[in-house]
Amino acid sequence: MKPIPFLRLLQVFDSQFPVGAFVHSGGLETYAHLPLDTAGLRQLMENQVCFGWGRLDLATVCLAWRACDQPGELENLSEEVHAHKVIPSQRSSSLRLGRRMLTLLERLYPEEVRDLRLPKPHQAIVAGVFSGRVEISEGDCALAFAQSTLTALLAAATRSMEVSPGQAQEILTALQPILARQVDAVRLDPEAFLFSSTPALDIRCHQQAHLRTRLFQS
Repeated sequence: MKPIPFLRLLQVFDSQFPVGAFVHSGGLETYAHLPLDTAGLRQLMENQVCFGWGRLDLATVCLAWRACDQPGELENLSEEVHAHKVIPSQRSSSLRLGRRMLTLLERLYPEEVRDLRLPKPHQAIVAGVFSGRVEISEGDCALAFAQSTLTALLAAATRSMEVSPGQAQEILTALQPILARQVDAVRLDPEAFLFSSTPALDIRCHQQAHLRTRLFQS
């Protein structure tokens, strides 16, 4: 990869990129009340990669990257993704993160995103479009999105569960080969992966909104 696209990849998918991901836990806070041990957390994260956001969101990233200069296709994609996110908290989180990312990119890279006007700018769509327009490859974009999503969830786990940062890094390291394989599979046919199937997590995400004490918005 050329130096400037590589630096932009590191910038946009860094945990310090201020889009507010740290206030969203994707339902992990409910699992913390069960409680969930480290082995259970690893299995939950693997299930998410294989059947949850590792399907729907990674497919969205790839399709948005491929349609980065096709406004009509992007609008259709945003509507389809919105329909697939059936849990209100997950749908709201995806939109909030996407809008914040787009607002920040308009400030930093106005030429690249000035015509990106979607009524439902989900985060994966914004990330895919931006990457396509600044010469970040589809594979690198999908890998970075996957790693940053998993890292954010593990960071949430360290704040709500008895999981140390070191244990979180062990889980991340163990799941990286699975992340890589999932990205390869999704890229072969993203349309076929444009859905998720994690009913237990969907229930926990819905329950999280009704917890008496909460650390996270989602």
